Amino acid sequence: KAVCIADTPLIVALRAHRRKCVKLLIKAGADLKGLGSADPIIVAITEGLTDCLKCLLNAGADPNVIDDFGRLPIEVAASHNSREDVEILFPVTSRIPSVRDWSIDGIMAYVKSKEKDDPILKMNPANMKIEGNKAYKRKDYITAARLYTMAEGDYPENVTLISNRSVCWLNMGEGDKALRDAQICRALRRDWPKACFREGAAQILLKDYEKACDAFLDGLKLDPGNSEIENAYSSPSIEVLVWKDKIH
Repeated sequence: KAVCIADTPLIVALRAHRRKCVKLLIKAGADLKGLGSADPIIVAITEGLTDCLKCLLNAGADPNVIDDFGRLPIEVAASHNSREDVEILFPVTSRIPSVRDWSIDGIMAYVKSKEKDDPILKMNPANMKIEGNKAYKRKDYITAARLYTMAEGDYPENVTLISNRSVCWLNMGEGDKALRDAQICRALRRDWPKACFREGAAQILLKDYEKACDAFLDGLKLDPGNSEIENAYSSPSIEVLVWKDKIH
């Protein structure tokens, strides 16, 4: 399973289900913070690691972080039908104003009710990429990113989905998330110039121009004469890159 080179050792251990490593890293003072859906708390829940979730909370991890789509850990746990995780998180989670019945059963029911009315969850995974592209073209980037994420669940190593999501984050000004997805693309397809272009664009948004140039040069080594990358390298501008960039 490919991991992002920007992931911390703690995140890598969680994704690999290396419980002993997770506990040793926490004991050694590992950084308990993450980025969106790559936060240790969120990853522990989505990977079904209840014991690691307990360790993270006991070590002081924030139970009120949000994932890439604005959900609290307790909502993610309810979405994954993990009542035990919901019970663990309930005493330390800030109340969600839209949940009228603030109880464990109430939270479970609230999340299930939202999902029941969510048209995205009723879609065939094969159609999610198409609908994601449509959302992107109408500049509904958050919906497009969510659709690509949902589709990725069935096709975890589809670099096109991850690459398209990177462009969505780029358009929303989320440089760290755009970079994370670009680096995953590079890890999955080391011979793909587009992944280098994605990383360079994300680095420009983050104002790390030296790393942006390095990424563009890596792309040109793979595909000499690529006009898209050459133009980005010669006059890097995030506005131009976002305007010219295309999904696939």
